Amino acid sequence: MTHATSPASLSARAFRQRASAIGLCLTLGLSGLAHAFGVTPAGSAPAAALANPLAGNAEAARKGEELFGRNCQQCHNTRGHGGKCPQLVRGAWAPGGPNSDKFMFDTISKGRPNTQMGSFGMALGEEEIWQIVTFLREEAVRVKAAARKAGDDDDSNWY
Repeated sequence: MTHATSPASLSARAFRQRASAIGLCLTLGLSGLAHAFGVTPAGSAPAAALANPLAGNAEAARKGEELFGRNCQQCHNTRGHGGKCPQLVRGAWAPGGPNSDKFMFDTISKGRPNTQMGSFGMALGEEEIWQIVTFLREEAVRVKAAARKAGDDDDSNWY
């Protein structure tokens, strides 16, 4: 039997502490990596928390368009169609895509680790961020309708 302060018990305790720290780092690292690549955990929040409180509000979309022009256009191009950073109106970012309104809100608010996407949570209020999300969702609907009218393939990948 070893005493609590013997070298064997210290190394076992140190091993457990290191193993716990490594486990925590892996968990946090993988969740950050998943967020950086746009992967949202299914069932991670109640449906009400995922819903945009301004969805379908034309005035909110108009204000969101103005806010987008001042804060986001430099990287995501006019109306979110992509520039030096990803487009935000097709694929995973479009309505019905795997990225929920809440995920889009969190991405704008908190940024995305290890990418050029910075946090706007200190510069914009919660309502302003929801207005931007509302604008992007409405723009995505317009883009889809225009593509359908032009005969474009809606399943083509846009990056």
